[in-house]
Amino acid sequence: MCATFLTDALWPSGRRTVGGVKMKRTKSQFGRLLELDRRIRDGKYPNCLTFAADWEVSQKTIQRDIDYLRDMLGAPIEYDREKKGFYYAEPSWFLPALNVSEGDLLAILIAERAAEAYRGTPVAKELERVFRRLADMLPEKISLRPELAFTQFSFTAPPSRPIDEDVWACVVRGLMTQRRVRMKYRSFEAPKATDRLLSPYHMANMQGEWYVFGAADDDPEVRQYALARIESAALTPHAFIPPPDFDPKKLLRRTFGRMAVGEKCHKVRLLFDKSVAEWVTEREWHPGQRVVCRRNGDIELSFEAYGLLEIQRWVLAWGSDVRVLAPEELERAVREEIRRMAARR
Repeated sequence: MCATFLTDALWPSGRRTVGGVKMKRTKSQFGRLLELDRRIRDGKYPNCLTFAADWEVSQKTIQRDIDYLRDMLGAPIEYDREKKGFYYAEPSWFLPALNVSEGDLLAILIAERAAEAYRGTPVAKELERVFRRLADMLPEKISLRPELAFTQFSFTAPPSRPIDEDVWACVVRGLMTQRRVRMKYRSFEAPKATDRLLSPYHMANMQGEWYVFGAADDDPEVRQYALARIESAALTPHAFIPPPDFDPKKLLRRTFGRMAVGEKCHKVRLLFDKSVAEWVTEREWHPGQRVVCRRNGDIELSFEAYGLLEIQRWVLAWGSDVRVLAPEELERAVREEIRRMAARR
């Protein structure tokens, strides 16, 4: 079943409701064309002066809208000098209709709900603007009830740190134009930020946090930088060429949690008790994981990953239901952490 984008999609007041949520009057051309068409069809005889005032745009903008309707869409628009407004010489003419399936509409509404998981980040604002533009095209009456997407679907994400919008825009611009970025970056261990010249190769969202991967200064090694830790950034005129062997998929293949690169890649082997076997096997914990079920029902999970700190904390969350088989550094770190926890009682 399909829902048609009708020409009366906007209320006369310039506000409409989708899923119980009031939408503000859009300043997009599409929204103006819909309302302009509605007023002409209702015999309101709109003109550039009054319509421009209602929509808070210039008369030249409305004149361009009229020209677009006439020249690009073939609208039979004429001007009535007595009534001082526009009308259709052929009332049977209609704006071209666009169709969207219920599945497409539901996907749009759910995508808007999914964006809530990243509220407060620059990417969420971009997604929201895109959704609002799509929402402007929705009809007032459709067979699918949009409010279902607003009440029956929810999304959550791990807590994430805010990202400066200027930093975000600069890094993205450097990534897309392959230009180096001068940034002030404070690593987790450092007490204050230092100047670095970054060649951004790739950006990734890892468990709610945005990271940029690239080479900084004269070090050719690809490293990982949290966008939230970049205090300031400026685009430079210096271009760069990513290494021909750089492969983001390969880079992220050994990611556990939020750590994708590091000084050493560890071969991790964990043994889970059979009492939690179903919980362990029903989901993917690592892109390259290997799962072996032992005869007694215990589960051995193995994978290769950088950085042991996140793995250590994850292992501790399983309590006595897991035992570290390898590497020795991880087993030692977990044992020492348990000792310190017991000492604090």
